Amino acid sequence: MTRVHVTITALLLVACEGSQPGDATPDAPPAIACTAKPVQLPSATTFTNISAASGIQAGNFVVSPPTAIPINDHSRLGFVDLNGDGCDDIVAHDLFPNPKAGIPYTHLVFESRCDGTFADVSESSGLRHVQAGFFAFADVDNDGDQDCFAGLDIPLAGLTSSLWLNDGTGKFTRKPASGVEGAANATVAGNAVFADFDGDARLDLFIGNGQTSYAALDDLFLGRGDGTFTKATTRLAGNPSSPSNGSVACDYDDDGDLDILVAVYGVSQGGAQNVLYQNDGHGAFTNVAIATGFASLPTGNYWIGATGMGRTPEPNRMPGTYVGSNAFGLACEDADRDGDLDVVISSISHPGGDYNRTWSDPTVLLLNSGAVGGYKFTNAWLDRGLPYNEGDVDAAMIDFDNDGRIDISLSRTDKYEAGYTTELQKGWFGLMHQGADGMFAALDRSVGLTDEDGGPGMKGAQNHAWSDIDRDGDLDLLIGARDQGGGRANLLFRNDLGDDHHWLALRMRGDGTAINRDAIGTRVTITAGDTRLVREVKASRGTYNSMDTPTLYFGLGDLGCAFDVEVRWPDGTLERFSHADTDIDRIATIRYGAGIQ
Repeated sequence: MTRVHVTITALLLVACEGSQPGDATPDAPPAIACTAKPVQLPSATTFTNISAASGIQAGNFVVSPPTAIPINDHSRLGFVDLNGDGCDDIVAHDLFPNPKAGIPYTHLVFESRCDGTFADVSESSGLRHVQAGFFAFADVDNDGDQDCFAGLDIPLAGLTSSLWLNDGTGKFTRKPASGVEGAANATVAGNAVFADFDGDARLDLFIGNGQTSYAALDDLFLGRGDGTFTKATTRLAGNPSSPSNGSVACDYDDDGDLDILVAVYGVSQGGAQNVLYQNDGHGAFTNVAIATGFASLPTGNYWIGATGMGRTPEPNRMPGTYVGSNAFGLACEDADRDGDLDVVISSISHPGGDYNRTWSDPTVLLLNSGAVGGYKFTNAWLDRGLPYNEGDVDAAMIDFDNDGRIDISLSRTDKYEAGYTTELQKGWFGLMHQGADGMFAALDRSVGLTDEDGGPGMKGAQNHAWSDIDRDGDLDLLIGARDQGGGRANLLFRNDLGDDHHWLALRMRGDGTAINRDAIGTRVTITAGDTRLVREVKASRGTYNSMDTPTLYFGLGDLGCAFDVEVRWPDGTLERFSHADTDIDRIATIRYGAGIQ
């Protein structure tokens, strides 16, 4: 039964200018009047390249390797708070071509100093030499720190995936016989996501298998709460053998449990139908991708000049048989502020040349119809003015400028750009800013996203991730820079615009008994007048596990300073707070049953 807790406080004026941004548990600020701030548009000074000064480029590549390295970078990456100090650290990984050439995987770990700079702790973390293509982090034993699933994405003789437990200081030790290892010399884990799928307050693990190279069944493991898991893959009804290239857990149908969305690669492998595992509330799943319009679209490549391409249905096909996509990234947020969760799937879609290319799905923005429409998805990419690019790899949905509207970011490869003369089809990092009318503008190189040499833009990215590295209230950008020959270091950009607008950041914490410690699956809704801003706590997203900060950032833009906050915990408990409870322009912590700190 849903429980409702309503926090009642004396009516106070919100202290917009008196808060201490970034303080995890600040003292109550002085009660002064909230001063409205005009919304400022992004400009050439929005981002500042702090890559070298931040310390995150240490050890990114080998300067003079004795033997050739296929990929001389660590461009798979994400943010995670490893030592529990409230500041997100960075982990980064190299890619599977290296171990295929006999060069073992290596990983980088950078500990945040909470001021936008980082220290290299790769060796002392215990993660430096783990043989895995990506990491997924969550508190699997409910002891208050982030543990690590190390997913091995290619078969290597005698090796498996592995689980590593955190001692609370960011040092990891392997957990033997955790149950998630898989068979030696047979693991092809492409992505993974932690969540409490069966509602027992213990985190479970979904593994999307195959990445871009193998057709394989996905896996599900139920957590026992002690760092061990029971295999429960039979709970994934409609589990196809396909290259699962990205995954995310979110409550797309707003029924209080977490569903699993999977981006599938390979139009030449079974049509590449994406998967949507709908949760029954008890951790048993049914693939409803075809019924919801998530599996594949009928409309084909946007770039082809034929009349109606991108809008006209593929002839003589039906849902489930349309040509799918070479999908990579996957993000789930409320893009249109209607209270339900929408999806961006980034894809490499080649224009023409054969039937599959002609009709393959490019990158899409799938808007959710909500309860009235039966939670079905409709592609709004073209309708919202978003540009086609052949090389979209990783995708995120964030409000980078805190104007209260979700924006879209896209990592892109530049390997296909020679076929285009127009700049929007080049390999520049894509940042799509949503305007007040719901249309998106491609900011491209106009907002300070310079390359490592200070050039006019950033090209050739793998994963990327967002976190507030200096705790000033806006999300900063970390980009995994792909090797262009001779080695390449990752890039970090400080956001200098978002904190000019009002904001609120909420860290959600479970009690470890009724709610998992990470509070994954908690939904927070801010209501200001007729506008709703919805966020959910997630562990990771997309291809090879990009990890954004799990802290929920709300840009308030021109919404004013009077708003209500509703928290829906994974067990159905509702807690409601006023703006006077939460304050504004601050990072606050909400603990299950204990209120705001």
